[in-house]
Amino acid sequence: MTARTWSVRLLVLAFMAVPLPLPTPSVPSVSPPALPVATPKLPVAVSPGASPVVSAAPIGATPTAAATQAGAPGTSSGGSSQGGHAGISIPFTAIYVDSPLDIALLAALAALPLLFGIWLLLFARTLTEARRRRDAQVRLMLAADLGLRPREVTAMSTRALFDLREKSAFDELTGVLRRAAGVSLAEREIARARRHGAALTVAFIDVDGLEDANVSGGRAAGDAVLRGTTEALRAGLRTEDVVLRYGGDEFVCVLTDTDVRDARAKLSAIQDETAVRGIRFCWGLAQLERSDDVVSLLARADRDLYEFKAGRGEIVQLPPRSPETDGEEPKPYLVG
Repeated sequence: MTARTWSVRLLVLAFMAVPLPLPTPSVPSVSPPALPVATPKLPVAVSPGASPVVSAAPIGATPTAAATQAGAPGTSSGGSSQGGHAGISIPFTAIYVDSPLDIALLAALAALPLLFGIWLLLFARTLTEARRRRDAQVRLMLAADLGLRPREVTAMSTRALFDLREKSAFDELTGVLRRAAGVSLAEREIARARRHGAALTVAFIDVDGLEDANVSGGRAAGDAVLRGTTEALRAGLRTEDVVLRYGGDEFVCVLTDTDVRDARAKLSAIQDETAVRGIRFCWGLAQLERSDDVVSLLARADRDLYEFKAGRGEIVQLPPRSPETDGEEPKPYLVG
């Protein structure tokens, strides 16, 4: 071979030994064509009378999620409850009941206002009936105090009866308390004596010769005897002592802070003064004891008066009443 041939070969070999950068051909990107994919639909069972609810689960969703979206049993959608039982939804609230116990509890709560209203009605009727009965008892008591018959107070209110008793608390003839007002005041004095531990004595007084005065001098003479007796009692006793007309010719004196001995001395002095005017009376005494009330205290004083009139009194001579009666035979009277 010639030298020229060897040179060409060496040049070719050298060119092949050196790597040369090759250009990268650009290939245009081609997107695949969009193919329509059909979404599978699940069959839905529709109960009679209910609106069908169609819910499609997306591709790849789990059966649980699909069942939940389709209103599977165990959820609160579509008016169903756990276990497939029908429930009740309370309108305008978020309350949902799905068991007989919940329904019974709801019914009980709904009945509470009605039961409370019935209780209020019964309570009001009971209170009104109790007030009516109490008012009837008070009216009968006032009628008895005033000496009226029950049929006579039907047209009068309780307030009017109280006002009438207040106006008639004092006896028009003698000016002392009547029986009802006096006994009520005696009860208060007894309570006060118990509270302060003070002595208290009751005197039951009976005026002698009232019938004789009515027969001999008429009604005016008898009234004068009663007025003279009460005037002497009120003048001889203290202001805080209570004097009341218990009956026709019977009077009661409540002597506060006074024992039997002092009460007897006071009444004896009063009797000496009335004897000059021809007025005679006798009395029975009872001092307050621990077991006494106003009834038992008056009863013991009345019993003492009865025993005195039965034979314990001393007969003395009554002095002449006026100069015109000088020479007349004095009349006897009883001394307590």
